[in-house]
Amino acid sequence: MRKHLLLVLLAVLCCSGLFAQEEMDDRPYRIALGPKVGVGMCLGSHSDQQNLDFRMGIGYQFGAAFNAHFGRRYELSEGGTGWFALQLEAMYGGRNIKLGSTGFGTSCLEVPVLAQLYVIPNLALEAGATLVKVFGCSPAELYHDGVTYGTGEIKGSDVMVTAGLAYKSRLNSSSSLMLDVRYNMGMSPLAGNFDTKVSTIMLSVAYLFNIVK
Repeated sequence: MRKHLLLVLLAVLCCSGLFAQEEMDDRPYRIALGPKVGVGMCLGSHSDQQNLDFRMGIGYQFGAAFNAHFGRRYELSEGGTGWFALQLEAMYGGRNIKLGSTGFGTSCLEVPVLAQLYVIPNLALEAGATLVKVFGCSPAELYHDGVTYGTGEIKGSDVMVTAGLAYKSRLNSSSSLMLDVRYNMGMSPLAGNFDTKVSTIMLSVAYLFNIVK
């Protein structure tokens, strides 16, 4: 009797484990997290109030990316291969903004919040907003065309309009590589006494590990 009871208990435990594994593998989504780096170009907008000769500068960023991919592309596809995904990031960035023969640099935190539409299995259209907080600027003063600007006091914020393309390549069952190119359009002036908006074009790569699949 005890042997039979033990066998039944073992069978129940095994079935439970298989059922739990089946449920885990049957999730209709995939969540991934990993490091990300990028480089790009920065450009300040010309102001009607200031005659500033802005030119293209270089920017960089590094941080972490979070991706949640929902649904199934087809009925028998794996979970996390559907049409829609959500991309969240926390990136530290530096922007070098050229102004004639001189220029200035800003350090900032960028938080993109983007929706992704996978038009084909590996290629997605991206759209959303990027929250930006500028922490500082150097040099402290900028002299241009007979005017001195107190750039060291620039510590503004912005909500940039973001659009781009993302390509995701699956490396193995637990990781993938994501390459994206984005245009970020600045919507707010850097400061009250510096009426210019900064827009960027960024090329970035992220190495993502599946944390839920």
